[in-house]
Amino acid sequence: MSFRFNFSDGDENQFSTEAPDNKHMDDASEPCEDGKTGAHNAICEFIPLAIPPVSSIMVDAIYYNSGRLWKRQMDDVQFQLAQQDSMDGSNNISSSAVEQVIASGSSMTDVIRGVYEGGLKTWECSLDLLGYLAEHGASFESSAKDLHVLELGCGTGLPSLHILKNMPNARVCMQDYNRDVIELITIPNVLANTALSPDSETLGDSMHSSSNTEACEIDIDYRRTKVLFGSNIDETIGRRELPELTGSETEEANALLLRSTDIAQRCEFISGDWANIEATMRSQGREHTFNLILTSETIYDTASYESLHGLLACLLARPSCSSSTDQRSEPAVLVAAKSIYFGLSGSVLTFVQYVQRCDIFNIESVWQSRSSMGREILRMTWKDK
Repeated sequence: MSFRFNFSDGDENQFSTEAPDNKHMDDASEPCEDGKTGAHNAICEFIPLAIPPVSSIMVDAIYYNSGRLWKRQMDDVQFQLAQQDSMDGSNNISSSAVEQVIASGSSMTDVIRGVYEGGLKTWECSLDLLGYLAEHGASFESSAKDLHVLELGCGTGLPSLHILKNMPNARVCMQDYNRDVIELITIPNVLANTALSPDSETLGDSMHSSSNTEACEIDIDYRRTKVLFGSNIDETIGRRELPELTGSETEEANALLLRSTDIAQRCEFISGDWANIEATMRSQGREHTFNLILTSETIYDTASYESLHGLLACLLARPSCSSSTDQRSEPAVLVAAKSIYFGLSGSVLTFVQYVQRCDIFNIESVWQSRSSMGREILRMTWKDK
């Protein structure tokens, strides 16, 4: 399989081929002042799908196998935050931990334990998982009439984006520790690949292509105006500027754009700590809901194994009687990870040993990289069937 990544100059630190290590990881001594994302054991929040409050978004293309996904540029997120601060009349560049990482433009802090869990970057193992799904995804879709997918620690959410674009019957729940990551990165990426997908024939969209790169400015204001006033807007777009919409017109247009596809019915977004998410899902009677759970670069710290394993045991669906002889239809967890995280406690070996000690899941390696930096994809299934 092959990948090609297209990043603007200010966007390169979104893609990391390095594992987080002890030089790139900070401990949180205090929660953030605003309390939004700075506390340990962040509360579980369900975040509605919403079109960002901006006139346009800039996205880069990511090519893999025969597919293409769009991913929001970090520069564009910084611009949105600067606009919001200007409108608020605030002298503070940002208030939450995630916004501080974005505003700093620094790639030195990959993770701040208990505050920010690296969701702004596209980690290399998520690309491994993306490629694996592209090669084997048809078996998941064909073996499950109602494919319900959960991606833990989704960040930019590339594996989930692939499923949403290529498996029309699948429903996807995307989780990240930080609400800001979901709102500023994950949801815009979902919309850029579905309801707001770039189109070279759409007036207003600005495509930028060269031999090695492709980017697009998705004109959301044009789409809002067109969905309100119809195709006649195409006849006047070159003669005058788009009419400025009122707040209520913008809200109506956003709702119409979301209803133009089924994406709102197929997506769910959750932020928070895994232990709190497990407690919330149990309180809602949602145990054993997902027949495919995905996660990348989440086993670098052995301190998180108990909450991760507990959540997997809570949410992975039980196999049905009819699927007992067909391994493809078994509910499964796919864990993509570096073999070793230098300077940190976690590794593929320590995680495998932990799962084996708990003795409720089978675990096996189903893919290994050929690079010098070892990477693997592990598959977990129920032992008692």
